[in-house]
Parts: sequence; C-alpha cells; structure tokens
Amino acid sequence: MMFTVHRAERADTLADALAMELVKPLADPMQTEIVAVPARGVERWLQQHLATKLGAAPGDTDGIAANIDFSPPTRVVANIIHTLSTDPAAEEFWRTDRLVWPVLATLDDHIDDPRLAVIAHHIGRDKSPDARLRRGRRLSAARTIASLFDSYAWQRPAMLRDWAAGRDVDGASVLPDALSWQPWFWRLVRERVGVPHLAEELDSILAHLSEHPDSIDLPDRIALFGPSRIPQTMRDIMRALAVHRAVNLYLPHPSDALWQSVAAVDVAAGPVHRSANTAVAVSNPLLSSMSRDVIELQQCLAGYTETAYHRASGVPPRALLAHVQAALRADIDTPISGATADTSLEVHACHGPERQVEVLRDRLLRLFADDPTLQPRDVLIMCPDVEVYAPLIRGAFGQLGLDHPAFTLRVRLADRGLRQTNDVLDAVAALLEMAAGRAPVGELLDFAGRESVRARFDFSDDNLDTLANWVERANIRWGVDDTQRIRFGLNGFPQGTAQTGVDRIVLGVVADESEDEWLSTALPLSGVDSTDTDLVGRFTEFVDRLGGVLADLAAPRSASKWAETLVAAIDLLTSTDYETEWQRAQAVGLLGDALALPAGIDPADLELNDIRDLMASLLAARPTRANFRTGELTVCSMVPMRSVPHRAIILLGMDDGSFPRTQGIDGDDVLAVMPLVGERDIRTEDRQVFLDAITAARDHLLVFYSGADPVSGRVVPPAVVVSELIDAVNTVLGADNRAQSPVLQRHSLHAFDTANFDGSPEETPRSFDATLLPGARALAALSASGDKGVAKTLLSTAQLPPRAQADIELDDLVRFLVNPLEGFVRQRLGGQIPEAIDEHPDQLQVTLDGLDAWGIGDRLLTALLAGNDVGVAQQAELRRGTLPPFAFGAQAMSPIVQRAQAVAGAARGWRTGAADAIDIRVQLPDGRRIYGTVGDIYAIDSQTGRLCSVTYSSLSSKHRLQTWTKLLALTANTSSAPSVVEAVVVGRGKGRGAATASSMFRPPADALDILTMLVAFRDAALCRPVSLPLSAANACAQEFGRTGDHKRATSRAGYAYGNAFADRDDKYLGLVFEDQPGAAIDFTTILHAMPTDLADLEHWLPGAAETPMFVRIATAIFGPLLAHEDAR
Repeated sequence: MMFTVHRAERADTLADALAMELVKPLADPMQTEIVAVPARGVERWLQQHLATKLGAAPGDTDGIAANIDFSPPTRVVANIIHTLSTDPAAEEFWRTDRLVWPVLATLDDHIDDPRLAVIAHHIGRDKSPDARLRRGRRLSAARTIASLFDSYAWQRPAMLRDWAAGRDVDGASVLPDALSWQPWFWRLVRERVGVPHLAEELDSILAHLSEHPDSIDLPDRIALFGPSRIPQTMRDIMRALAVHRAVNLYLPHPSDALWQSVAAVDVAAGPVHRSANTAVAVSNPLLSSMSRDVIELQQCLAGYTETAYHRASGVPPRALLAHVQAALRADIDTPISGATADTSLEVHACHGPERQVEVLRDRLLRLFADDPTLQPRDVLIMCPDVEVYAPLIRGAFGQLGLDHPAFTLRVRLADRGLRQTNDVLDAVAALLEMAAGRAPVGELLDFAGRESVRARFDFSDDNLDTLANWVERANIRWGVDDTQRIRFGLNGFPQGTAQTGVDRIVLGVVADESEDEWLSTALPLSGVDSTDTDLVGRFTEFVDRLGGVLADLAAPRSASKWAETLVAAIDLLTSTDYETEWQRAQAVGLLGDALALPAGIDPADLELNDIRDLMASLLAARPTRANFRTGELTVCSMVPMRSVPHRAIILLGMDDGSFPRTQGIDGDDVLAVMPLVGERDIRTEDRQVFLDAITAARDHLLVFYSGADPVSGRVVPPAVVVSELIDAVNTVLGADNRAQSPVLQRHSLHAFDTANFDGSPEETPRSFDATLLPGARALAALSASGDKGVAKTLLSTAQLPPRAQADIELDDLVRFLVNPLEGFVRQRLGGQIPEAIDEHPDQLQVTLDGLDAWGIGDRLLTALLAGNDVGVAQQAELRRGTLPPFAFGAQAMSPIVQRAQAVAGAARGWRTGAADAIDIRVQLPDGRRIYGTVGDIYAIDSQTGRLCSVTYSSLSSKHRLQTWTKLLALTANTSSAPSVVEAVVVGRGKGRGAATASSMFRPPADALDILTMLVAFRDAALCRPVSLPLSAANACAQEFGRTGDHKRATSRAGYAYGNAFADRDDKYLGLVFEDQPGAAIDFTTILHAMPTDLADLEHWLPGAAETPMFVRIATAIFGPLLAHEDAR
C-alpha cells in the first residue's frame, strides 16, 4: 500500500478522481468508506458531487452516495489514537475544555513561583497597587495555556515527548529563557492529570499500527479531501496507515509547475525552522505570496508519498479569469496573448459595506440575465465576517412582495455565530456582561427586548416603547440596584438605578410627581396611567428578577455552582416554546459541558469575570449548524467552502485590515515564536484561501471592497491580496500598473447616479432598480441639456396670498411675535423642525449642563412660588435623580437654590393671594376677535388686578414681549373682568450684577390700536417670512427711539444680535435662509431679506421711506413697549 497525493488545480477534477476510486468496491462491501473533509461546506458539496457519479448510468447524473463517513480528519485520527492507546480515556483529559481545569488548579498552587511572575501580574495575584483591577483573569489565562498545550500535541508531539523526558526543547532546538517556564509547568499539569499525554505513546501507537493493521476497524483505503495543511500528528498517523492501507490525499493545488519547482529543491530531514527553510523560486506573484501553505505541505510530505497529477480537460482559455488561472498553472509572470478585460474577473470599489451589497445585487442580476443557465446554487458569496454583512444581505435579497427583482432571490446565511442563532445563549452572554459591568440603561432595555426575555415577561413592541419612555423620564442611568454601585464606590446613592426608577414608576400609578411627595427614596413619576398597571407589574418583576440574578452572579463560587446559577438564571429570565425549546437545551448543555470538572480537580472558586470570559470564548469558538448548497444563494465565511468550485464566486468585504486577518505574535506560543515548516499561520492561511477562491471560480470571480470613504469620498486602498490580484491581472493583460486597472470598477456613492443606468451597444446598464430609474432619467436629461436646473427655492423668497380672515387665539399671536419665522413655518405652512432626540445618558453627571440646571431651577422656583419649603423641594429633586452624587450634587445645587430663592423673593411682593385667570375677548376693527385666557392675575384690591409672570430664565426681550402683549389684550378686553392696571415680569438678572431683574408695564391708552398693529404685522408675516430676532429688535428700537438715527440703530441691532445666543441659535433662521436648520446666518442677511413692500402695514410703521424696514418694524413693535416700561 502507499500514501498517494492526488493533486489538481480544481476540486471537481479531484472529486472525479475520487469517484473513480470509490467505484471499486471494498473487500467488505458493507464497510463504510472514509472520506475525511476539513469543513462542513466541503462535505456537503462533495457528497452531492459524488452522488452524480457513483451508481449513475453512463451519461446520467442520477447516482447515489451512501455509506460514506465524511468525518473531519482530526476526528478520524483521534478515533485511531483512542482505539490503540493503552489508556483511551487519557485523550479526554488532554482536550482543551477538560485540560483547562487541571491547568487552573496547578496555576493556583504555583502562582507564587518566580517563573510565573508575569502570569501572576496578569491575573492580579501580585502586590501591585492595581492588582485588584486584574482579578477575574484566572480562567482565561488557564484556558489560553490549555489551548497552547493542545495545539502542541497536534503540531509538535515530539516536543511534548521531550518535555515529559525532562528535555526543555522546542522539537528542534533549546527553548529561549522566556519560554522555559512551559516545560516545567506542563510537567506539573501532567502530574495533576495523572495520566501520560498521548504524544508520549505516539511512537508505540505508530509502531503498533504499522505492525498490526487489523487492530483498528478501518477500510482498506482512506481518503483525505481538501486540506492544505496537515499537522505533524496527523501526518504520522496517515504515514503509518499507509503501510498496509491505501491513503489518498486529494489536494487542490494551484500549479503543477509550482509542484515541480518545490520537488526540485532538497528538503532537510526532520523538523526545520521556518526561518531556515530553503526558498523556492516562484515566478508568478500570486503563487509567490499566497501558496506557502501548499508549498510547506509538499515539503513536509516529501520522501514518503507518491503523487498523481490529474490534469483538467477543457478548451483553451478565452476569458480573462481563465488566462489568470492558466498563468498560475504555468507559473509565469508575463503578458498572455489574446487576454482582454471582460466580465469574468472584476474588482469593485464601493463606498462602504452598504454600497458593496447594492452593487453586488445588481451584478448578480446582470449575471443571471446574461446567462439563463446560471442558477443561484451556482453562486457562492464569501466574506471575512458574515455578521457584518448579514443584515445588509437580508435587506437586499429575499424580500418577497417588494419591487426590486433581487427580492425574489433567496439567500442562505450558512455559518452564523451562536449568539445570532440561539437567543437564550445570547441572553446568558448579555447577562454576564451586565453583571461584570455597570448594567447601563441601554443594555437593560436591550436585554428586555431579546425574544426569550420578552416571552418570559410578555413584553410587546408597544410595551418596550412605553418602557423606554418611562426609563428615560424616571432618569434611570446605570445599575439595577446597589450591587453594581458598590464596585464603583457609589453605594448609598441609589438615584439613577433601575430599582429606584421602578419605585418611581410604581408610585406614579397612584400619585403625581408635581405634588413633591415621596415614599422613602422614590418620587412618583408623572404620566403613568392606571391602565398601565399590568405593564408596571411585569416590568417590576423583570427588574426584581434581574437584580436578584445580577447580585447572585457577583459572588465567587465553584464551577458546578456556577452551572447551577446560570441555569437558574435562564429559567428566571427567559422562556421558550415548542419551536425554540432547543435553544434552552443547547444553552444548558453547553454550560454543563464547559463547567464540568474532571474527577479529583477542585480549583479555587471562580469569579464573575472568569465565567464571562469563558462564555465569550465558547460562543466565539463554536460554529452553528451549516446550511450549505441548499439551492439558494449561499453566503458564508471564507473557510467552510474553500476550494469548492462554483460558476461564480463573490468575495465580499475584502477591505484593508479585514482580510487577511491580523495576528500579533503571542509571546507564550512556542509555535508562533519559533515556527516550524508546515505549522499554522493565520495570515498565510487566509492568503491560501484567497488563492483557492481564484482557482475555484469557473466563469466569474467578483471581488468587492470599500474603496472610498462614504462621508469624505477619500480613496481607500483594498486588502493587500486584492492589490496583488490586480497587479497580476494587469501583467496578464499587459496593462500599465500606473493607470487604473481595466478590471477595477469604481462605483458612485449613490445608487441613483446616472452612471448606473447609462447603457450602450457594447455595455448594458449596471442597475436593475426600477424605482430609481425615473430620478436617474431626470438627472440625465438635466445634465444633457446643460441647464443648471431649477434653483433651490428658499423659504426666505416665499410670497403667499393672504389667508382667509379668522379669529385669533391670543397664545398663537404671542408665539408668533416672539419668533415670526417659526410662526410662519408652523402657523402658515403647518410644518416644524423636529426636536433633536438626544440619546438618554447612561452615566451619572459630575456637573450639570445648562439645560439640566435650568430644569432644576424652574422646578424649585415653581415649588417656592407655591409656598413649599425649599428643603422639601430639594429633597424631591434629589429623589428625581437629576443631581450628581454626593458632594457634587450639593455643590451643583447650592447656586441654583440661591437663584431660585432670589427670583421667588423678588416676585413675592407682586403676587398677593391666589392667582386668577381672565378670559379674553378683544374685538378688532376688521371684525375679527382675539380670544384666549391669561393667568397669573393677582388682585390689588376688589376692582383691580396685576399680571405677574415669573421665570427662572434670565429676563429677556422674549419674556418682556410676552407679558406686554398679554397686558395689551387685558387692557383691550371687552369681557367683564377686573381691570388689570399693571403687568410685571420677574426673572434672573444677567451677568454678575443683580441677582434678579424685572420689568413693570403700564397699560397704554391705545392698547387696541397697538394690538391691531401687531395683528397686521402677523398677517403680513404669514404671507412673507420676516426675521425679527428679539434682542436685536429691542436694541434697535431703543437706539432709534433715542436718536432717530437709523444707521446707529442698525449698528446697535447688529451688535446685540452677535451677543445674543438665543437670536443666533434659532434653527428657523437656517431653515428659512439656507434650507439647513441650524446654519449660521449673519445679521446682514437678515437686514437684506427684510421685505420692503408691506403695503398693509405701511401706515403703522414709524420712520421715513429710506429707513430700513427692519428698523421700522422693530420700532413699531418694541417702541410702545419701551415707552410704557419701567425696568428694574
């Protein structure tokens, strides 16, 4: 018998060769064939391919592939070792998931040894000041060490045999001092495990296998299909098997010329450090940079294998892809005659992942349209990280009922992570992350929104929206209760925790927040309806259970207790039904297996961070079920379907930094520090995968990457392997590398760009999106005409017809006067600028921002004006959770209280008795009426009253104009009501002067005329937008009234505008003048945009014809106010 390497450039050629071998029956026809494959995707394809060959009639594909074991090669080898070992159970002890526990126990026992000083520092077992912060790394460190030892067993069994014999070498030379702790530590672990490592008896197993072939129940032939790298232990076993059995390795190899070049180089016997390996002369740059895996595999197999080269039959290459593959086979780096750029090989540079998927969608539709024989099953889409592109692909394909033709294409995401497929496991992982962190409010709401958690507490979508609103208004920031706060030294400050927020919500069912009454540390939350009682109860139960679980998770415990605790948490916080019960079973099984201790191993209790890291490693390391080749478009990561031929192969997300994977050298990994020929290197493996994709594509190879920043448009280079592919293609074409490659297509930022719809007799349009076609046609027609198109119409140029006359609500008039531009947009156009929704903060504030401080001050002032005790108001504010913790809160509160008390004291003399309200009915000369209600009326005597408005804000022109307009309405009022003889507005003073400021207004004799003028201004400004920043208008009216000089008045107004934040920060200025809310608008623009032909308003306006309209309008509005004002 012999060990034969069957090689070919394409995997389907190898599969045909395998089928020719399998048609020969075994000596025992009932015995199972063994065809070991490295990945589930390869298994699925190979099984389907063999089914078209085995048992099929000549010329047909109706065969069957049965009684074939497609186990991974590692499992086949492990079964052989298990069968022949003197202690079969020893293999279980030395697996990473079992070995981690004796490693942990050994680490605990010897952590004070100087040889483990670096590890002791890493896990916080030294005496450094910050050691406590590094606690909880024990299990992670032990798992890393166990993983290293497990990899050594596969890659360098001889090294472990030397270690067991007391020789501290790396298999080829003496270990450096930095790694000398590992042999010593490995021997300690071996002693604790209590059984020899299987590497120690590997030689005897190999000898027994060679001398007694019947000692294992295996067929006379064994096939390995597809691996490009074989570990040393596996090579040894296969070599021993080949003594009496036919061992066939089916190796996809890109180039027979490369094989011959490697075979011509003498290879040193025994292990060889990679740095000392003999270089192989390779001409083709792709082979030179991407084929190290297969080169080193050939070198490792040299001397004891036979080779069989299977040349693929086919027609001479015509397409560019075929020419590139031919250059690889021949190992040449020269232009190829007849090679031209075509659709067989394309590289697409796009603006970000979203645009990559959009372009991919259109390119696939074009491929299907151009070739009716191409089916979705013939297309393979591979990307480095499926989870990045999964939601984008889901949104672009398989959306039945929508217009785009790609929505009829169904997509199968083949190998997603456990957290994406098992919601219970995702909930457990999130729970551990919350327990180890601060449990911020965002994570709490996300946790409540997980399907299994929603099912437990019956949370609907509407419920979750309501909870999000309550959580924000209850001011929940982070932490469920004091458990999370203690770790950060904030115990005793419950404000902002979920438990305090829930208390507020519960009290809100029966009490109102404005009453400033509380129970313990909770203030009722306003806006909680009695109809929400059931939801309040379910949310309370959720928070109570979550808080109890998180508190329970905080304490260290044994591994078995951790398993019990986590299963109990699953049952408390999640629920599954008949269809999802498997998720709970999988989660419980995974946790039980991971935390099961070998007999006799009892390490110290594990901390929360240990379990969190363990969970993260379990979820990261375990692939989910594989759904390959189901007849739909298959999307998977780069490895499961490597080398599997498809008519079209798509490489998505080939971005710089994403692929090949980056890998720093682990200084504790002997294999990384001192690598031998044939050992694994992640970047080398990724390069080989990329090369395999090039050779596996039959008709089309499409590569996509983010070639431009979607925001700035800056050109971004592709992954280095893509650049190397482009250079190699340019060589085949004889193209200039300094110019853009003929195969590189740079796409527009937007899918509606006309370039995506342009066509010609030689080239069809790129886009299939019919919904974008009308816009692209309109844009193309506009571009072709040379016309710049219709200029953007700004609201500042709008001129609307007068509205039908109607009665006017006083509040509408007041709101319009304080901001005529906003009034135009709201009251005439019916629009508004949406309020910016700030993300609810998940941290406690150390200082208050201006808006938060104002809100506290306003509530305190309201309480003081109502006669409440200031201490009670402060206690209510503390329970509201708006203040920083401890001394920070007291420091922030003190000036706010002083200001509120000052304003309340200044207003107290003007507000005697209880406030009243007066209904307003004002008859205007044109027959319209002003109606409404004015509150804050305080009696002076039985016949007269006073309007007294109070604000915590600094007294401004806005407050003065509001109060003045209300006084005008009260004075012109025709309804029976007490006479209001004065109006006062009180607020905070500005700057460092007086703490308060106030203005008192006397009723004018011509109040009706002034009101009529204000209404006329509103009528005019509802037809054409008029900007009247109040601070600027007030300053302008003052100066013009004092001097009559409109130039000085304009200058004064401009200065006031530049110094008034409220004027400049008006978002409606940007909307009206730039069509961009919030854009900065200078005062000159406002002056020049002021309408000059306000005929209906002309007789109301002071000043001459040459007086700027801004000055005239400002004086008309603020002049009477200033004349009747007594400011203090």
